[in-house]
Amino acid sequence: MSLQIGEIVDGKYRILERLGAGGMGEVYKAEHQFLRAIRVVKVIRPQISASADAHERFLREAQLATKVQHPNVATVYDFSALPDGSHYMVWEYIEGENLAQVIRRRGVLQPKEAIRLTVQTLAGLDAIHRAGIIHRDISAENLMITPEGNVKIIDLGVAKAEQGDYAATQTGMFVGKLRYSSPEQLGFLQPGEKIDSRADLYSLGVVLFEMLTGRPPFEATSPHQYFIQHSGGTNVQPIDLTLLPNPLRPVLAKALESDRNRRFANAREFSTALERVPDTAAAETVRTPIPTQIAPKPRRSNDAQNAIIIGGIVLLLAVGVLATWLYRSRPPVVAQQQQKPIVTTTSAAPPTTTTVDVAPPQPVPQPVVTPPPAPASVAVPQPEPQPKPQPAEPARRPPPAVRQEEPQPEISTYVEGTGNDAAVVYAQQQLRGVNRVSLESSSPELEPLMRKLGLTISDDARVSIRFNGIVTRMRFGRKRREGRGWITKNGRTIFRYEMKPEEYRVGDTPAEAFARVLSDVFGR
Repeated sequence: MSLQIGEIVDGKYRILERLGAGGMGEVYKAEHQFLRAIRVVKVIRPQISASADAHERFLREAQLATKVQHPNVATVYDFSALPDGSHYMVWEYIEGENLAQVIRRRGVLQPKEAIRLTVQTLAGLDAIHRAGIIHRDISAENLMITPEGNVKIIDLGVAKAEQGDYAATQTGMFVGKLRYSSPEQLGFLQPGEKIDSRADLYSLGVVLFEMLTGRPPFEATSPHQYFIQHSGGTNVQPIDLTLLPNPLRPVLAKALESDRNRRFANAREFSTALERVPDTAAAETVRTPIPTQIAPKPRRSNDAQNAIIIGGIVLLLAVGVLATWLYRSRPPVVAQQQQKPIVTTTSAAPPTTTTVDVAPPQPVPQPVVTPPPAPASVAVPQPEPQPKPQPAEPARRPPPAVRQEEPQPEISTYVEGTGNDAAVVYAQQQLRGVNRVSLESSSPELEPLMRKLGLTISDDARVSIRFNGIVTRMRFGRKRREGRGWITKNGRTIFRYEMKPEEYRVGDTPAEAFARVLSDVFGR
């Protein structure tokens, strides 16, 4: 079904422009007539959605997708049927361009930026997988980059309906996505096995490789060749990881394992591995173009460099001659002070001042001895006993290690939608083995959720949990939520949680979101 510009769909969505088409149907930019909000309307072709099984799959996926509320995932707002039998889904409209367009425009992304975009995508995938959804169509085309540089995963739910429809390769639509498909999606599974979330991690590994090199790890001219390359067989040429910065090679090698049991177990494990990659990975790539700019220097300054070297040698020789002359001229003066002045007057005759000073001492021997000792005694650094002021050492001891422990609780602030792995890890270390907690909450629903995690609520527990969550209902089905939580152990705060005020339609309540984070903190 093709819609016309200006046409009203289902009495609510006015079509503004056609954005594109795919194997499933048409994609349009539309405006909600009542909310005045821009949306994306995807109309699924009647021949695809005619069967009852297809309709049930689409409806189930739409229901699951509405449970995903994450800043890195596009939101599904609506799902319905049209009079001609076709179905449509309404998605969040995202300003910007997809990652494939970014790569075509820029060629290669710096490792630091590629890692940042991949970590954001993994955060969105983690939310999708927790909702029980497997995207199955992670690709550079399905990752939107906002003007602020943030990632939004799109086409959630529709890709799963395409799984197994290999007839789509006849049209060429699925050929492009074969570059990112995991071996499981291409049928390399043992009897009884099913595709799981690790398929999305494999596809994202292909995307990361493409961001870093400008090309995907597998390239072919036919679907059959892609099947062979993704299979990871013994006759298949391995992926050339030497194109990647050294610190990223083991991460990509694990993400692109053909055997899913050797890949990262989940999105968080993949994200943690990327966050541990040192910043030197970016420096490796930045250094490659610099030699082309620095190379001209040796060509145009060989003579100048030789002149500088010769000049330096001459300067060193001059300094050496001067130092030798000074050294040979000073010893007589030293001897003049150590020996009798009568001997020094003969050797130091040229200076007129010395002959005048030496003349008086000759008649009186004793005064000759007294004048030199005075300056000699002053010149001798006898005050050197002063280095014994060792009281300065206690001044270095005051900075004890205790002060360095104080900032540790500062890492324990977890912001919903942004996360903080360091906060979770720190709390896990402090709460290892804890099963009994006390609870003080303004949300009654939190207690049963905590009991489902296997936690026992007791007023005399050493670990205390406090939580305040607020949900405000607004017009047109909108709601506003916010929340704050604390975990203390023996009276000391070790973890803080914050859900900043935000509007939403479908999603977790503050208590449900906090309980989800608690499951990670307590390792449940």
